Amino acid sequence: MAASGRFSWRFAAAILLVVLAILVARWPLSWATHWLPRGVTCERPAGTVWHGRCEQLAASGLQLGTATWQLRALPLLRATLAATVDARTGTEHVQGEIELRPDGRLIVNRAQGDLVLGQGMLRNSAMGLGGRLHAQVERAVLHERALVDLAGVFTVRDLVQGVTRLGSVEVRFDEAPGGAQRSQGIEGTLRDLGGPLGIEGHVTLTRDAGYVVDGLVTLRADTPPALARQITFLGRPDAAGRRPFSFAGTY
Repeated sequence: MAASGRFSWRFAAAILLVVLAILVARWPLSWATHWLPRGVTCERPAGTVWHGRCEQLAASGLQLGTATWQLRALPLLRATLAATVDARTGTEHVQGEIELRPDGRLIVNRAQGDLVLGQGMLRNSAMGLGGRLHAQVERAVLHERALVDLAGVFTVRDLVQGVTRLGSVEVRFDEAPGGAQRSQGIEGTLRDLGGPLGIEGHVTLTRDAGYVVDGLVTLRADTPPALARQITFLGRPDAAGRRPFSFAGTY
């Protein structure tokens, strides 16, 4: 009789675990939206917490449009939230793998995006510039609002400032050698991909959420006169016709 009782309790416990597993696996997203972090909103939630969808997802003022994700279970054992995310709004599209670590770091791996400067997802953070941005990110690490690691290529086509055409540019951030810590900031190379100006230089992302852009700019045969006059304010050119430029700010 005692053995039968133990069997009954074990059987009941197994059934309870199965029921709990089913409930967790099918936990509707609509039940969990009120637990979202402050500043994050999800309109018309659908699916489950594990594989969900928001028709309009916003985070800290950033409008991400229609977003879907697939959570991975095993990283939860390390207290890490990991998911594959896809967000779309209009003609813009971002997708990649993200991890939120217990120490507060947000890690992005193998991500790509096609965005419009000054519109959609970037309408509040384009610094007065326009153009089409394509991002290919191998790895990015964000901690306390500042980028502490970044590897990838960012290309802006048909870059404009107001009505002034600046051509197309590329910024490339290479991986740190041997996975070394970037204690002095993240440095990338800047170059033009054709247009009215020849541009070569560097972009430095500092540890206090700042950036510094410096380099050399060269007039070309097809540089519009109005743009050429603006460039002359940078000073006298060197023997190769190059003028230095530099500007900085925060993000």
